[in-house]
Amino acid sequence: MNAALPPVLIVDDEKNMRLSLETMLQDEGYSARSVESAEGGLGLIESQSFFMVITDAHLGGMTGYEFLARLRQKRPELPVLIITAYATTRLAVEAIRAGAIDYLSKPFEPEELLHAVARCAERYRLLRENAALRAKAGEVHDLSRIIGECPAMRQMRWPARTPRCSSSAKAAPARN
Repeated sequence: MNAALPPVLIVDDEKNMRLSLETMLQDEGYSARSVESAEGGLGLIESQSFFMVITDAHLGGMTGYEFLARLRQKRPELPVLIITAYATTRLAVEAIRAGAIDYLSKPFEPEELLHAVARCAERYRLLRENAALRAKAGEVHDLSRIIGECPAMRQMRWPARTPRCSSSAKAAPARN
């Protein structure tokens, strides 16, 4: 189901939490990589592609908030979910303002996390589809190869052979 997606990056200094998150995501068909530090996460971001990051707010060394700020500089499009056992309204607002897509307080229900991951997966797919469609929209299609000589088919092919007119240009006369 999620085979076309890059993995989720998990950054948490607690080994049990990393393993639990990896297992939860893998059970839902997502691929996941995990590291124990923000510095390790930044290194992986440089060399690998991820569709989202899940990070603890309180890490040894660089905090999850500092990690989020550094990620915003390097990969502003990458969604980041912050999880923490020390949740306050002020910290949640601060995290969202800093660019986190969501903020979950430990302990959280697996469905809460999986819902956030599913939203990010859908966002990733939509952005890729949009990019592909934009690339296709720029392609020129040769309508002269369409078979048919009825007046409607000729009318359809005719505008394809003429340059697009600007708003100040006169409209072309109707053809029979």
